[in-house]
Amino acid sequence: MSSPTWGEYLAEAKDHLLAARRSAEVGSAPPAVQLERPTDPIPDEYRGEARRLADGYDQLAVEVTSRMAVIASRPALTRRSLHQEHRPASYIDTDV
Repeated sequence: MSSPTWGEYLAEAKDHLLAARRSAEVGSAPPAVQLERPTDPIPDEYRGEARRLADGYDQLAVEVTSRMAVIASRPALTRRSLHQEHRPASYIDTDV
């Protein structure tokens, strides 16, 4: 199988970035990476598009890690004593 052109690669990478952004917004698993990079050097006419795409991936990484940091810094909903007896989780007693 031959290597894709830079135009094909960048179009596929853009689709992947959009899918990754959608999955991050809804909290699902990211799409699988199936991009095969062209073997030839990037032509000058694609450098700007490649830079914008790389910036898009960087921006997504910043947004996801920022959200994760906010989630990690939230206090627990309830502080329970280690010596206090806990009820079983409500979903255990719930009929299906």
